[in-house]
Amino acid sequence: PENFIIQTLVTTQMVRRIGDSYGVRTVGDLLVGFKWIAGAIDENGPDKFIYGCEESHGYMAGSYVRDKDGAAAALLMSCLAAKLKAEGKSMHEKLDDLFWQHGYHAEALVNQFMEGSAGMEAMRNLMASFRSNPPESLGGMKVRGVRDYLNSKTISSGGGEEALAGPVGDLVILDLDEGNYVAVRPSGTEPKVKFYQFAYVAAEQLHDLETTKEETSEVIAKVAEDLKAYVKSVTG
Repeated sequence: PENFIIQTLVTTQMVRRIGDSYGVRTVGDLLVGFKWIAGAIDENGPDKFIYGCEESHGYMAGSYVRDKDGAAAALLMSCLAAKLKAEGKSMHEKLDDLFWQHGYHAEALVNQFMEGSAGMEAMRNLMASFRSNPPESLGGMKVRGVRDYLNSKTISSGGGEEALAGPVGDLVILDLDEGNYVAVRPSGTEPKVKFYQFAYVAAEQLHDLETTKEETSEVIAKVAEDLKAYVKSVTG
């Protein structure tokens, strides 16, 4: 397909799955930051670009502003709210409809602050540890592989390595059960390491959406606990 949308590597895969359902291509192998999204617009052709977004709620529609555009996002959300109200439906109900169609997606962000010069060293050690000695499991799910974007390689739980295509940056993604993963990266503006948690339950596995939401929330909390324990074991 010629038309395309753009997202970063730490943005929910629900964006891609919705695009797939419309036959729209997703450009998603990007580091955090709208400068990468703006660059991808030119690389793929501005005339075919629909929208770009990232985890921190930045959104850009059209190519006239090459940065996150809150005014356009608010306008589009208002249009959607008005359309749904006319149909007797709320925004939350519309989101649930999308979950039933594309699977349940949930995200959470954990920040681990490490201040001062000692903190910088601790962050470097932590990122190195995720690459060389990652946790065996998180939240009861096995860590099945590590995507190391700094060294452009994927390391399986068995120790095998494969080349990893994509951007080069200080980012590690821990792949868990299918569709579940954790992305780890140092903040570019604050003294902290950021853990982006992504949970997924396929549409065909959904039976009771509210129960799935509760169960997924519990899993996310357990993953967060295990991440904090791992950080403590590495940094003291």
